[in-house]
Amino acid sequence: MDLASNLAIAAGIIVEILLLWETYNRQKKNQPTPGFLSSGLSRLQEIIGLVVFFFWLVIALADYFDPPLSLAALSAIQNIIIGPSVFFLFIFGIISPKLLPRVNEQTIVVVSLVSLYSLFNLMQLEWYWLAALFLPALGVFGMALTTRVIHPYLKSLLYFWYLICLFIMALQSNFEMFIRPASELELTLFDNFIGGAAGIFLLLHSIFLVRFFLMLTALILPANRHLITLTMPQMFDDRQIPRLKFLGILALFGVIIALNRLTGLLPSTSALNLLILLAVHFMERPFVLTDRL
Repeated sequence: MDLASNLAIAAGIIVEILLLWETYNRQKKNQPTPGFLSSGLSRLQEIIGLVVFFFWLVIALADYFDPPLSLAALSAIQNIIIGPSVFFLFIFGIISPKLLPRVNEQTIVVVSLVSLYSLFNLMQLEWYWLAALFLPALGVFGMALTTRVIHPYLKSLLYFWYLICLFIMALQSNFEMFIRPASELELTLFDNFIGGAAGIFLLLHSIFLVRFFLMLTALILPANRHLITLTMPQMFDDRQIPRLKFLGILALFGVIIALNRLTGLLPSTSALNLLILLAVHFMERPFVLTDRL
């Protein structure tokens, strides 16, 4: 892997961490510091934009000049990328998972559809596996189209399913990277960028999946059941976007997948990972398409 590819992966990881931090501040309704360039942007959002611009400028220069580096130098660069990433995953995936974005039912539906689509493309499943995956997915989709506030116990199960879907995507991303030789992948710099961003996001949630599973098993004891009512509001948002807008977003995602499959602009894994990041970071943002929506 050359210097530009390593820089693209590092850029994706750093941008995703900044997006996680920006999403955390926005969802906690912390008063953002106004930006220098626009009053409609926060200081952190402007920093993210500048970081993206700076990194892609450096990546373009590295790709153009393609400086020859020894295996030891490339290994050192990869260690510099992996070391802080592992530390970040340990702190915010196990010790203090405060940067995990709060999701709503619609976000979980999109992540479910994307992960199941990816899973069905990857392997041929037996009918009982199809039934085991279809039934909870159908239940999630049904609850997303209702306006009733669901019980914290059901929210915990929905969130557990959401984490399982992200774990499925993490496994598929790993299969893509480690099973096939690098010469056959033919990844672009943008693929590496998305791979870095989605990789840190998926691994963060996959690590938290273990902790959340232990939290659910602790509910067997009646003395612990009240804790779920305190925990879920920090992870699950009851606010819902209008149904018509939600269905429009689903249709848009479907069109993107279909066009990408026809044109082959992005590898399937990169396109699906990009959709997941868009759904988690931007789907619940307040925006208006028309006055009716």
